[in-house]
Amino acid sequence: MPDPLHTGGCQCGAVRFRVTGPTEQASLCHCRMCQKAHAAPAIAWLTVAAEQFAWTRGEPASFRSSAKAARTFCARCGTPLTFRLDGDATLDIAVAAFDRPQDFPPVRQYGIEARMNWIADAAGLPGKEAGPCPGSFQHPDHDTAEWPVDARHG
Repeated sequence: MPDPLHTGGCQCGAVRFRVTGPTEQASLCHCRMCQKAHAAPAIAWLTVAAEQFAWTRGEPASFRSSAKAARTFCARCGTPLTFRLDGDATLDIAVAAFDRPQDFPPVRQYGIEARMNWIADAAGLPGKEAGPCPGSFQHPDHDTAEWPVDARHG
């Protein structure tokens, strides 16, 4: 049986990646550093062995978010992509950057001291579907041989 293959990338498609082989379980991080890096109340991460991970299109930009870790993101559209502790054999990939993020439900939480006090009630709020976004420049949720980039965003 072949190793599982998971693909993903940034919103504009300039940076794409793949993960080959089995993965660890996903986690949800509420720490203040992740909140600031993603401008979100929490971020879901999937931890993988570094040798299972490869960039398949483009190169991300990097930001040292602490003395011992770096984060990558797309320099064109700003999508946060990975987090890696210096010298670690694993890295964390933002679950929402995968083409099939639903395949990686979080099974544990970190940084709960910074968890927003309203997060537990969010699932019970009234909801409305967003529907299609006319004129979107977002890359589709699958690999493409190439991806046209609108000149206004390039």
